[in-house]
Amino acid sequence: MSNRIKFIVVVMLATLCISCNRDGPLLVETPIGKVSEKLSQISPVLMDKNDVVGFSLGLVRDNEVVLVKTFGYADLEEERKITRETVFKAASLGKPVFAYVVLALSKQGKIDLDKPLYEYDGSLLVENDPRSKEITARMVLSHTTGVPNYGKEPEPIFWGNPGEQFEYSGHGFMYLQHVIESITNKGLDQLASELVFTPLGMDSSSFSWRESYRGVISSSYQLDKEKHKVKHEWHEPYSAWSLYTTLDDYSKFIIHTLNTSTTPGSVAAISIKPEVAVAKGVEWGLGWGLQTTEPNPSFWHWGSMEGFRNYVVGYPKERTAVIVFANSRKSFKMVDTIMAKSLGGSYPSYDWF
Repeated sequence: MSNRIKFIVVVMLATLCISCNRDGPLLVETPIGKVSEKLSQISPVLMDKNDVVGFSLGLVRDNEVVLVKTFGYADLEEERKITRETVFKAASLGKPVFAYVVLALSKQGKIDLDKPLYEYDGSLLVENDPRSKEITARMVLSHTTGVPNYGKEPEPIFWGNPGEQFEYSGHGFMYLQHVIESITNKGLDQLASELVFTPLGMDSSSFSWRESYRGVISSSYQLDKEKHKVKHEWHEPYSAWSLYTTLDDYSKFIIHTLNTSTTPGSVAAISIKPEVAVAKGVEWGLGWGLQTTEPNPSFWHWGSMEGFRNYVVGYPKERTAVIVFANSRKSFKMVDTIMAKSLGGSYPSYDWF
């Protein structure tokens, strides 16, 4: 068979795989070499189809990173390739990290998850509305404050009563950040460093910009691979969206979550306990999204901003996970296929968001 025919066959098979149903068994017994080969075959086809400039993937088995795959460019113009050390804007993948900080402070007795946050420093999420005095840290972390996200309302306003139903809210996370900084008299970056980054060896992670990121951070891309213009970097930490991290660093956080989530009373175990129903097969814990999957439930989260598209799913009982960081607007069009081919399983969360 000629090389040209082989190439055509690979493309046809990869194209067929693109439309494969993503509900399937976990690939925990599939040889890593076979998974790697499959990803090498289908990824260029998916990237070309969806104008994806670059992405990286980490596969975890038995609570260890067993496969790292990087494709494409962190910056096309500079011809700078994606590597495992490339810094990404993690966007909402920072929320589970912030939630870990809050839950760790709770275990230290510094904040009560069910005490109204107003009682700590007198601040309100929504001014001139008495319902603000009811909001607790548990409500914020489970997105049940009744206040919608920034994209729906630029300023915080109640769409429902606190504690009644799920409404994803960055406003709530920023409010809780203000309260814990007031309680501890420490900034978010210091708290995250003390409670997460330093203990886990996440040396390249921060909720605010570092000059050391220059030259190693990925650019991000719109449709037709047009680069996003960066107006500014985040020089102040924002719990809802400003996490900078790498594939290696975030993998450490995921492995720690997997390692400790089956220990009763641990921060990770508390974070993945269901708090509120969201949609069919989807619930929310304290920081993590949760989904009904086979053979056991899994936790997940996504991050999306200015062309960056990131997604994580982890199966605690199976001790397996996959982490994907991508830098192009249409990346979510391919990420579910990439995850299905690297990890297998099902993704009710993808049908929801």
